[in-house]
Amino acid sequence: MSRGLLDNVTILIPAHNRPERLSRLIDYYRGTGAKLLIPDSSDIKFSGDIDDDNIIYRHYPRTHMLVKVRNVLDLIATPYVVYCADDDFAVPEGLAAAASFLDANPDFCIAQGHYLTFTPNRDGSVEFTPRYIRNFDCRIDSDNPLDRLSAEKGMYASLLYALTRTSTFRNIYSHCFDENGTLLFRNLFLAEEYFNHAALLAGKYATLPVFFSARERIKGSATDTTVPSSVIKNAPEYADDYNGFLTSVANSMVSATGLSFEEAFQKAGIVSHAPGDSKSVLFKRRVNSILAKSRWLRWASNLSEWRYHQKGLKAVRGMESYPCRVITPEIEKILDAVKSN
Repeated sequence: MSRGLLDNVTILIPAHNRPERLSRLIDYYRGTGAKLLIPDSSDIKFSGDIDDDNIIYRHYPRTHMLVKVRNVLDLIATPYVVYCADDDFAVPEGLAAAASFLDANPDFCIAQGHYLTFTPNRDGSVEFTPRYIRNFDCRIDSDNPLDRLSAEKGMYASLLYALTRTSTFRNIYSHCFDENGTLLFRNLFLAEEYFNHAALLAGKYATLPVFFSARERIKGSATDTTVPSSVIKNAPEYADDYNGFLTSVANSMVSATGLSFEEAFQKAGIVSHAPGDSKSVLFKRRVNSILAKSRWLRWASNLSEWRYHQKGLKAVRGMESYPCRVITPEIEKILDAVKSN
């Protein structure tokens, strides 16, 4: 039997109430050799075709994301694992490049490439936009875990969807629960921030010059309905959730550095409150958020999105890892998957 492109990779798909997108994603990965691990918190059990030796499906209705992930950690049997939301496409060729990089660089524990977002239009076309264009060649490779943690600030390119060593992935999630197995925090934005911190405490990180993932833009997703982490960090009514998050970060820090828990907890708070972006970027985000919520300012929101799209296309012109204007085999496969849905 011939080796598949992704025999050494498990793709973890935390599905939730989008069966049509889960179905297209399963079809997209058939034949790649990847193991698909699907903890599904949907109200209704998935009825699509999962009769495949490379697919493990578990139904945990209305279960928190971190809990359902913990429930399947022991089922990962490959050296590498990657999150892929059910509305995204982690590109097989990009995953293979990241796995090869980690094979050759044992002091790195996490790697990814370049991202596009895509929006299906009413006329059947699909528009691709570059994402994270301020982080083309980012590497965080200090030997000191605390230095790596500090280097993350000002570099917004989430590590949550990067390819990760399975041993690192399991260790990261072991710190999200107390000794009784109770989840320490629930906010999903904090969960992403926690993963970023814990991954860098565990090892080095690299962005590779390859097309790595395409992410669909869907209004009404969890991003739009989750309480922002800035609110969680400052509102008294969320103090327990935020303290649980800081406890998780501190536990990861103790594991990586040997600091006392008290000192690690204090450092976790400092890192958490440090601005992740420049003041101008944060201001633009606030303005765009206001515009998007106002029916009367929809035109301004659309104009802002158009300008962002044009700026991105200009920045990545000629880069093979950002195939926005050309049809590559990788883009063709994504288009086929989107249009067949």
